Amino acid sequence: MAAPRLLTIMGSGETTATMVPVHRTVFDRLGGRPLVAVLDTPYGFQENADELTARTLDYFRTSLPMAEFEVASLRSAGDPAPFRERALDTLRRARVIFSGPGSPSYALRVWAGTPIPGILADKIIAGGALTFASAASITLGRFSLPVYEVYKVGADPHWLDGLDILGAAGISAVVVPHWDNAEGGTHDTSRCWMGARRFGALRSRLPVGVAVLGVDEHTACLLDLDEGRLSVAGKGTVTLLVGPDTVVLGHDDSAPLSLLNAGPAESVHPPAHRAPASRASLEGDFERAAEAGDAGAALDAILSLEDAHQSWDGDAAAAAHSSLLGMVTRFATVLVGLRLDDTTRAGAVEALLEVRARARADGRWQDADAIRRALSLLSVEVHDTPGGTVWEPLA
Repeated sequence: MAAPRLLTIMGSGETTATMVPVHRTVFDRLGGRPLVAVLDTPYGFQENADELTARTLDYFRTSLPMAEFEVASLRSAGDPAPFRERALDTLRRARVIFSGPGSPSYALRVWAGTPIPGILADKIIAGGALTFASAASITLGRFSLPVYEVYKVGADPHWLDGLDILGAAGISAVVVPHWDNAEGGTHDTSRCWMGARRFGALRSRLPVGVAVLGVDEHTACLLDLDEGRLSVAGKGTVTLLVGPDTVVLGHDDSAPLSLLNAGPAESVHPPAHRAPASRASLEGDFERAAEAGDAGAALDAILSLEDAHQSWDGDAAAAAHSSLLGMVTRFATVLVGLRLDDTTRAGAVEALLEVRARARADGRWQDADAIRRALSLLSVEVHDTPGGTVWEPLA
């Protein structure tokens, strides 16, 4: 008998008591003692990645002892080949692949050009299960939200190309976890921190026929691809936006997967999708933003160069590193002159620290040191601790 094909999407809370019954349902459907691979890429750039992995394994081994668990560790595109091959072998052998919090754009960048997208798609084509939560779930759709870059950095709202694992199941959709997020308090952070207004604009840029699958926090949407049905478990609801229609499903509700089909999807990219830019064009973008005092656009250019240079090598990579160092230093100088409020300043600092974390993860110590020096211009002191990188304003 062929293995069932299961795709579980969790809005958040993937390692809480609420989700134990959901994980158990998946493991029971597969039978025996399934091997579960924990894929750590989305948070691979974080200084506390080891701690996050240990917590995840402790949760699974304590709460769900009916399965075996192994870590498929691929934290950086620069990981040595033996490490990468071990991770790929674990993913291929696993009957369930689990991945969770972190940065969707970082995960997409690391997985690009690797066998991982094909391995993930094969689990729901040939038989097996994927359980993706929070940031990782965003990568499953035809397009993906660069959440951190838009919400924290101020980049213009746009879509990235996703892995389109849903497309392998015949579903043209995007996944939006944290649909009911309310952390903003006085401002709207629903729709995965985009807010209803900004997400409405983003949705208008999707091609016709691409649906939205919104999953509340501490909620799971289980897609049984053999039965052609989806069901909901957990504390919140699942929202389906299909053309002009909105369908909201609560705990224990189920519906046919055909609800997500709004007819053939257009093959064009949404207008906000941007092709990879050249180093020269990004330098130009940065210079124009710096001259205009537009901190958000300047930081967007820095992050875009950081993203793009990962796929370059040789002289192109060396030139990108040189440009990145100059842009980071100039950016700090621009911020000093802008007299930013504390919230905007903190967002800029956090964004630069993410770039620094990527550099450290890749062993680019010169880049990391340059970013630390730039942060000192902002009167910020950086501390690398066993629990991660922290910063504080200098007196």
